[in-house]
Amino acid sequence: MKETISKNKAQRFLALNSRKLKTEFLVIGCFLGVALLVISIALDLFKNDVGFSLFAIKNLYHDNPVHWVIATAPFFLGSLFYLTGRMISERELKLEERAGYEHRQFSILQSYIAALDNGDLGSDLPDTFDNRLVSEQLSRFRKKLISNKHEEEKRIWESEGLARLGDMLRTQKDMASLADDVIRFVVKYCQCNQGAVFLLNENQDGPNLELTACYAYDRKKHISKTIPIGNGIVGQCFLEKETILLSEVPGDYVKITSGLGMATPAFLAIVPMKAKEVVVGVLEVACFERLDASRVRFLEKVSEAFASVVESVTTSGNIKRLLSESQRQTQALRAQEEELRQNVEELQSIQEQLTRQLDENQLMQKNLDTREKVLAMTTILSESDLFGTITYVNSKFCEVSQYSAEELIGKGHNFVRHPDMSAEVFRVMWQTIKKGKVFQGIVKNRKKDGTPYWVDAVIVPVFEDGKIVKYVGARYHIRDTVHAEKLYLRQLEKIMQGEFAVPASSMSMNTN
Repeated sequence: MKETISKNKAQRFLALNSRKLKTEFLVIGCFLGVALLVISIALDLFKNDVGFSLFAIKNLYHDNPVHWVIATAPFFLGSLFYLTGRMISERELKLEERAGYEHRQFSILQSYIAALDNGDLGSDLPDTFDNRLVSEQLSRFRKKLISNKHEEEKRIWESEGLARLGDMLRTQKDMASLADDVIRFVVKYCQCNQGAVFLLNENQDGPNLELTACYAYDRKKHISKTIPIGNGIVGQCFLEKETILLSEVPGDYVKITSGLGMATPAFLAIVPMKAKEVVVGVLEVACFERLDASRVRFLEKVSEAFASVVESVTTSGNIKRLLSESQRQTQALRAQEEELRQNVEELQSIQEQLTRQLDENQLMQKNLDTREKVLAMTTILSESDLFGTITYVNSKFCEVSQYSAEELIGKGHNFVRHPDMSAEVFRVMWQTIKKGKVFQGIVKNRKKDGTPYWVDAVIVPVFEDGKIVKYVGARYHIRDTVHAEKLYLRQLEKIMQGEFAVPASSMSMNTN
């Protein structure tokens, strides 16, 4: 409605200017015609040396008929100039209308691109935008952005899940408790309803798969079950060493039901637990809806990590068992004492080496913990994705900004940016870090209560497989406001003069 009103006003303004221009050209033409008439009479009178009078003018028109032709000059020139002004006005009107149309089209395009830049990917170009080719290209670009965003969310989801699993696997627990924790985590994190872990059990009757842990409907289930190798889907998965996905689950396959009814899962994923191509068990999960490829891939990575732990524990148990057997054989077989003694010493040497390595690892862990504590007390840390969305903040960030981690995570860094900050600083920052370089500069932020605070910020891009996957920011609180403002003004002056440069020692982080 506003656009229509503005368009009508513009048309009325152009029409008014058009009438004014035609009137001015008409007046000029008439004036030139009158001037020509007067000049011709004056010249003829001067040539004949006759004084100016009505009688002389009458004789002039009688003797020289050309003056009758000149007398039509005001009408002729006025008409000519009027038509010329009309042509110019019509051309200008058409040009103005075309310019207005192109301006409106450009405004629509500019608004849509700004919306995409702000992360609004849910809308299409309005129907009033007439360039179909550009519209189709932008639509394909928007779909690509949405696809990249979904892929990034899946990658973050997978990375966070594997990180949490890694913390879980590092805990010192017996295998049954660890299997319970893993299957509980997998069922909840993948939004499934049931899950089970079958581990290889080699006994006197032959190898079989024993149900070590079972979790369903938010409860641990105490069920005893063994499956011979090669029997059923689980036994087949163990032999084939390949993931099996079932979209049509038989009604009597899953025996576990909830108190809400007897609903049968609609999707089943059976994943072999492989460690260096050696299968040590099978992970099975059931869901009411089909798992996408990213979740299946996550299950395979979980199974691989868990299998490594199982194999390590199994190997350690085997070593202990062999050591015990060798000690008993030493007492019974004196003839082989020297050989067995060497074996024992070698095993003891390995154990001592492992002990020293463990002590070194513990000392290293203590040093890392101390450094992390010092870093947490002095440095404002944050992590963000490629679009500047905050994914992690430390306690120092929350302390200085007065926001909680829940209030900050998921927001852009401009959430704490002070409105006085120059946009040019952030333009230089994004140009620097997108090139894989480190940015360092003075930034003014705003606390939750509205008061400002200054930081010396260092933004580091993190690479994975040669590509930037996130940004890590370290900031140091500048408490001297006057000093901070001087540094900021000096920085801004260098940027405006094009003298601002990244330090030569700048380097990026690589997670590989």
